[in-house]
Amino acid sequence: MTTPFWLDEPYEPRPPLGADIEADACVIGAGVAGLSCARALAQRGVETIVLERDTVAGGASGRNGGFLLAGLAAFYVDAREPELYARTLAAQEEIYELAASLGAVDAVRRTGLLRVSASEEEADHVRRQVDALKVDGFPAELVEREQLPEALQTTFHNACLTPNDGALHPARWIKALARAAEQEGARICEDTPVTAPPRDGRVVADGGTVRARHVIVAADGALPALIPSLAGRVRARRLHMVATEPLAERLVDCPVYARWGFEYFQQPPDGRLLAGGFSDLDGDASYTDRYEGNPAVWERIERYLAEVLGVTAPITHRWVGIVGYTDDLLPFVGEVPGSPGVYAAGGYSGHGNVLGYLAGKQIATSCCP
Repeated sequence: MTTPFWLDEPYEPRPPLGADIEADACVIGAGVAGLSCARALAQRGVETIVLERDTVAGGASGRNGGFLLAGLAAFYVDAREPELYARTLAAQEEIYELAASLGAVDAVRRTGLLRVSASEEEADHVRRQVDALKVDGFPAELVEREQLPEALQTTFHNACLTPNDGALHPARWIKALARAAEQEGARICEDTPVTAPPRDGRVVADGGTVRARHVIVAADGALPALIPSLAGRVRARRLHMVATEPLAERLVDCPVYARWGFEYFQQPPDGRLLAGGFSDLDGDASYTDRYEGNPAVWERIERYLAEVLGVTAPITHRWVGIVGYTDDLLPFVGEVPGSPGVYAAGGYSGHGNVLGYLAGKQIATSCCP
């Protein structure tokens, strides 16, 4: 396991649980969904404790590509759900506003997203996506090849620009969200792995046991292990990322999705390039909850940067993130069937930065209307 670029900063961890306690609500996972839920519960006056296996943002929330995207994992033209898309747009706007109020504007930037096409077939799909979004009243623009950034014109045919989307430094954003949850009264315990599926309002972890009226499992990639009944719906999957040294030139000003979303990259303000993809190359081996990368995938991402973008800058970081995937690309959010008082959120299929935030708030409302 290598350290993600996003987490390669000094950090003072919070203390672990260390004792048996009781609380109104116990949230498992200090990522975007867990902290969104904990903050919303604490705002309602609910005594809330958060148990995190590693550190805040140590899981998928600090290991992803840093894209703040509205909608579901499936492209809008393929999963045309206007009401749900509108809800994710509203959540996206709330994230922008909350980040500004928390002094985290450097970590959450409204940049737009370019979804670029790598074939004529995909170019037609991009056109239909733009049409579907515009017909339903959502922001979208068709960008023809000659209008693309120069670095993209040789390889890609056209693009859908969604100006509402953004770029994250995900670890900084999640750490700001953690502070916001604590300001509302939530308690966060790090280095506290949960050692068994929660049962009968009892959560057993290293260092102690929590008894709670509401238990919320918001661990995405760890969801199948913590809620075995959901293992047939949500599967853990590894996604590979790399980061380069800063480049002398700017290639793109917003995140880019390419080849049906299999490849993705962005160039933060410091000039380095962060890229991920080729999960199809990883194949069935990608379905794992182990933080071990496939060297062939990392090598293919690096070759992609050189061949497609002309980037040969040294690689400074290689890492994987473990996320939850579903076959229908729809997340699970709600009370677990057959387990009263136990709620789960996960299976975002790589789109958890907005969906997770929204899911956490939704579960808080379900627990405490």
